Amino acid sequence: MLFAAVTMAMVSPSYAAVTVVTFDNLPDGVVPNGYDGINWNDNWTNYGEPQAPYTPESTPNRVYTFSSAATFNFITPTVFDGAYFSGNSFAPVTFELFNGATEVATSGTLAPSSTPTFLSSGYSGLVTEVVVSSPDPDFYVMDNVTFGVSGVPEPSTWAMMLLGFAVLGFAGYRQATWKDSTALSVA
Repeated sequence: MLFAAVTMAMVSPSYAAVTVVTFDNLPDGVVPNGYDGINWNDNWTNYGEPQAPYTPESTPNRVYTFSSAATFNFITPTVFDGAYFSGNSFAPVTFELFNGATEVATSGTLAPSSTPTFLSSGYSGLVTEVVVSSPDPDFYVMDNVTFGVSGVPEPSTWAMMLLGFAVLGFAGYRQATWKDSTALSVA
């Protein structure tokens, strides 16, 4: 029984960690490149003052832009899950996702409200750039940008799985050998 538990622990997958960018430890102003593993391209400004309907998901801070197609780039390719938006419903928001120069996906559209709502990217592959598009960019805010969940196990997980299978194979071999030797000695 203990052997089975140890083997299952060795074989169970571990995935890349989730990063949630809350902007809450930044002073008001332009979000600097490299903040939380993302280049913000001078497109996004952080602020923390209360202002309806621009409600942050995690208080106090959130970001806004004046660009109708504002971008941010991941320093390393990653899986982008999505972000929370709030604001005016006449400022619908969508994501366009790129891996290098190739557009790989477009999200659904979200009409923001005063209640922060998560807009999922709807894509589970790697991306390098996200374009946040809206015809009225000054009328929404973004918060809790979430990325890093990958359905692909990390290399250390593959190594542990291979080791687990080797241990299982060896245990099966030993048990079969023991049964054969016991059967011969009884006869």
